[in-house]
This record gives sequence, structure tokens and C-alpha cells, in this order.
Amino acid sequence: MQLATTTSQQEQLQLRPFTPADVTDYFEIVQNRDIAVSAGFTPVNRLMEAQYLLSRQLNQPQVFALVLMTTGKVIGSVGLYERMNSHGEPAPSQLDLGYMLNAAYWQHGYMTAAVHLIRDYGFDTLQLKRLTASCLVSNTASRLILEHAGFEQYDQVTHPRYAQFGAGQTELFFECLPPRSSRGDEVDAAHEVI
Repeated sequence: MQLATTTSQQEQLQLRPFTPADVTDYFEIVQNRDIAVSAGFTPVNRLMEAQYLLSRQLNQPQVFALVLMTTGKVIGSVGLYERMNSHGEPAPSQLDLGYMLNAAYWQHGYMTAAVHLIRDYGFDTLQLKRLTASCLVSNTASRLILEHAGFEQYDQVTHPRYAQFGAGQTELFFECLPPRSSRGDEVDAAHEVI
């Protein structure tokens, strides 16, 4: 399955499944400390470490490579991940949005376009009832991307200084619901399983 969109600068983007051949482009992304910290993992130092991280992405059916169609270069990752409810069980009809973008391509509207595309895919194709996402309060660009895509903040947590992710920082939590015409009465049930 492949999805495509056009950015505000009329550049063509494609979302497609990752392949092992994407490892060099993927390495450029995951070796960047700022990207890794924001995404909650340790930056890699060697291509072999990037291969391991990429192999984990290959097993995620709703995680896609973000590709510039003019060059075929993988410039990021965007995907929908399993979400757990308060009982530690998979939350039905809900997924968590995650994304990262090669720093050389920041501030060009690529991730904004990709998030809109994956949001629509989640609601229209997967028939999800709720999408969630989070970012650290210091990550203004990510917050703006989410807000532009219709996500609204519903909570925040300040992590203790010893936390593995976001130590001493505040994490903002967002949600996005499908358009009213397609959600019906099931939206109230989606909020109850959290």
C-alpha cells in the first residue's frame, strides 16, 4: 500500500512501507541526537545499529517511510502504533501517531503534509475512532504540526528527573477524532477505554 500527497510547495511525497534497502537514508535520521531524544530512543552511531532499528520498523504494518518522489530519498518516518488502555490492553479503534524527519528537511512542510495524510488514512481506511500523539513541551514544531492536523491537547505530564524519556520535562498529550459525520456515538466509548 502506498499513499501520496503534495506539500504546500507543490513537492510530491509518498508514504510506503520501509524496505531493508532504506537503511542508509534511515541511518541519517536516527543518528541525529535531537531527533532521537524527541522520539524517545538513543541515537545510533553505526550503520549496524540503524539496521536493527529499521528491522523493527519493518514489522510494524502501519509505519511508513516518508519519501521525496522526485529523488526517491527516504527523509522520514510516520506511523500509527498500538495504543494501550488503562488496563494494559490494546485500545480498540485507537492508535498512537509517531513521526520523525531528517533534520535537513525541517521547516519545509513535509511532516505537516505527511501527518495530514496518515490521519486521513487512519480515519478513512482503518476506520479508527481516535488518534493520539505526544511531544515534549520544548518541541514547538511538533506541537504546531499536531495542532495544524486537528489534534487538541487533552493532558500533560512532567516526568521525574530520573525518567528514561523526557527526564524533568513536560510531555503534552494530544488527540484527534474523526469528522463528526463518520464517528457517530462511538466517540464517547473511545474516551472511556483510556
